[in-house]
Amino acid sequence: MYKSGDLARYRPDGILEYLGRADNQVKVRGYRIELGEIEATLASHPGVQSCAVLAREDEPGDRQLVGYVRPAKDQSLVPEELRTFLEQRLPAYMVPAHFVLLGSLPLTPNGKVDRKALPAPSYESIAVTTTAFAPRTGTEKALAAIWAELLKVDSIGVNDSFFDLGGHSLLAFKALSRIRDVFAVDLPVQDFFENPTIAEIAKLLPDSEDSTVTVQRMERHIR
Repeated sequence: MYKSGDLARYRPDGILEYLGRADNQVKVRGYRIELGEIEATLASHPGVQSCAVLAREDEPGDRQLVGYVRPAKDQSLVPEELRTFLEQRLPAYMVPAHFVLLGSLPLTPNGKVDRKALPAPSYESIAVTTTAFAPRTGTEKALAAIWAELLKVDSIGVNDSFFDLGGHSLLAFKALSRIRDVFAVDLPVQDFFENPTIAEIAKLLPDSEDSTVTVQRMERHIR
């Protein structure tokens, strides 16, 4: 007999009610993912003392993997290093969108990781942006406003990848819709995935006649 790993029960009225999983498996954007496999791979990094991975849905309909890491003693880690480490060992859909570095992982009274007490990620825990390359032109500033609106971040460099900052295919389509509204350009999906930074996308769009006009147009769209 095949066991799916789903937990359910029959209610008194005969309806089958889904309760959750019997294992640590989750479904994110159509992929069934075993969180324990990601945790085991992440724990193999020499700079990681302990870790946990969650599938969070802090924004309705936007479920993302988040990795929580306690660095080993005297080790200095950055999220991008952890992301690269996992990308070399796991499929892209199993690499967390965000990493949160903690001094210690919250524990339950019996010594297990208290997953409910793990904090939501903030921009500071995602990736270090290239602040030296802040948006310069009206086109880049308008694109940065779109990125900030969709990714819920405050500061973005023109060389920061949309996907490294937590973006995914659903948000990419929303970004294309915003670009169409602001620039009146129907950018192909493939172009966006192949050019995921503000600097690259800006080259595919017409130059703004005036940076102030472009930014104001974007601000009106957001409101």
